[in-house]
This record gives sequence, C-alpha cells and structure tokens, in this order.
Amino acid sequence: MRQSLPDAPPPPLPSPTPTPAPAREANAIVRLTRSLRGLPAADRWWGPGCGGLAGWLKAAADGLPAEDLTPRFRALHARVREGEPVLPDEARRHQYLLVRGMLGDELPGYLLDNVQRLERRGLDVREVPVDTEGLLADNVALLREALLDAAHFGRSVVMVGHSKGGVECTATLALHPELRRVVRAVVTLQAPYGGSSIAHDLATTPEMRRLIDFAFPLLFHGVSRSVEELSYTSRMAFIRKHPYPAGIPTVSLATSRLSRLSSLYPLQRYLHDRYGYASDGMVTAVDAEVPGAAVVRLDDMDHAEAAMWGLPGFARYHPGDVTEVMVALALGAR
Repeated sequence: MRQSLPDAPPPPLPSPTPTPAPAREANAIVRLTRSLRGLPAADRWWGPGCGGLAGWLKAAADGLPAEDLTPRFRALHARVREGEPVLPDEARRHQYLLVRGMLGDELPGYLLDNVQRLERRGLDVREVPVDTEGLLADNVALLREALLDAAHFGRSVVMVGHSKGGVECTATLALHPELRRVVRAVVTLQAPYGGSSIAHDLATTPEMRRLIDFAFPLLFHGVSRSVEELSYTSRMAFIRKHPYPAGIPTVSLATSRLSRLSSLYPLQRYLHDRYGYASDGMVTAVDAEVPGAAVVRLDDMDHAEAAMWGLPGFARYHPGDVTEVMVALALGAR
C-alpha cells in the first residue's frame, strides 16, 4: 500500500508594495547643489587675483592729498559717546538719503541704528529702496528720482551710503552732475569706490564666478553682475569715463582691521596673507577714499561695524555714533 506524501506548504504571499512617500520640494540649497553638479568642471585656475590693483586710483590721482579728518573724528566720537550733541544747527534743514550696501536687504538690523540715531536727532531720514543685489544703473535711477523729488519740494539733501551704497551715491552724481545743486554733502562709509578686492576675486576666479552666477539669482533674486561691477576692472572703466564731480562736500570713511574678534577675520586674513592688503574684510582701506573727499582713516573697524550692531567686546564702534560723527564732519562741524 502506497503512502501519501504530505501536502507541500503553500507559496508565500507577496509582500505589499510600500506606497512611496510624496516627494518633498527641494529647497534653494539643494537646487543650487544639483545645478552646480550638472555643470562641466571648471579649469583649476585661480588666476593672479587682484595683486597690485589695490590703490590704483590713488596712485593715478593728481592734485593735493586728501584732507585727513581722523583726529577730528576721534574727538567728536568721544563726545558722542558721552551723549554730547555734535551736529551743527544747519543739520535740521536737510533731508538725509541713506543707501544700503550689498546684501543689505538680507541682513537683520542693517542700517537700523544709523537711521534711528539721525531720527532721534530730529532729522528727516529716508532710506532709498535700492535693490542691494541689483545693477548700478537701476539703483542710480532710483537715487536720481529721490534727488528730483527733493528738488521739487525745495529740499537740500545729504547722501549717506554704506559700502555698495556709497558707490551708487557717487555714481549718481557722476552720471547726473546737474543734480549736485540739490546735494549739500555726501558721506561714504567703507565704499569700494576704487573697487573691492573680494568682489574682484569672486568675479575673475572661474570656480567662484560660476558659484555666484547661480547663487545670486537663486538665493537672493539678485544679479551676479552686480558683484562684477565692484571689481577693479569695472570700477576703472567707470571712473575713467565718469569721474566724481569736484566741489561737492564729501567725507569718506576708510577702515581696516585684522582681529580674531571680528566676524570678518577670515576675509581680512585672506587679503592680508595673499596680497598684503590692509582691509576691513571686504574693502581695502585705500580703495574706500573718494578723490577730492576728506577722509577718516581707522585701523580698528571691520566692514560690518559701520552698519550693524556687534557683540559687546567684539565690536569697537556703534553704527549710530559713526554716522552722526561722519554727517557732522560733512557739514563742517568743528
């Protein structure tokens, strides 16, 4: 008699296919990274950088040396820190146009102390709504409209620009010299008038240039060419074609610092070690001097201290103090 074999076990049931999770939208950093990975590799060439270019304008300038107001600045600054008034009586007769620098729209508190200080002194202050990552020509158009508006209402104007904003103030008067009649004085705070070493290296180094070409539009909705406009090459071409008009009372703040306490120390170190430049971390001191302007030269201030509050013990200056003193100097305070 044949024995029956046991039944074979049933085949295992297929495991259910997991439902794929909904794809998350890539953020700006991820999109930037993917875009960069898709580019062909750039040649590993860092180029000569900006060696020997800092101070080109001062070396080429003719005429008398700039008036050095540094001792007067320090005296007035000490009085301001004690709460003493330093602005001349005429200060209340003018409107003050403040202009932000590169990435100023992205930095919390940028120029806030500067504006509030002047307002507390009873002055009429207006921030011109420039695109801080925009092109020079577009921002000059906005400044021109602000000056025409002041002229329409019979107002005289003091222009105060930090960094790229200072370049745009001077460019407006260079391109539209007829508007100088509206301007009582100009204050440039750490403006890369002759050019920015950092901007030049970013714009002329292929691996860095392709980064800003993607980062500016993607992260800041800006134009990467606005960085190139601050390079030495671009500034040379612009200034030779459109020199700053003579006779406008102008005071320039030119600064440098090399300190581990500064938030910009890596950039200060880079410019010092590679080129031997004294800088505030973004602009070399010698490039911040506008031809024909009086100048305040400080060797203990970085590029952020004139426009943003710093941590106690790390920053040596308050933006409001600096702005008040520079305006007083521009208006002839003694």
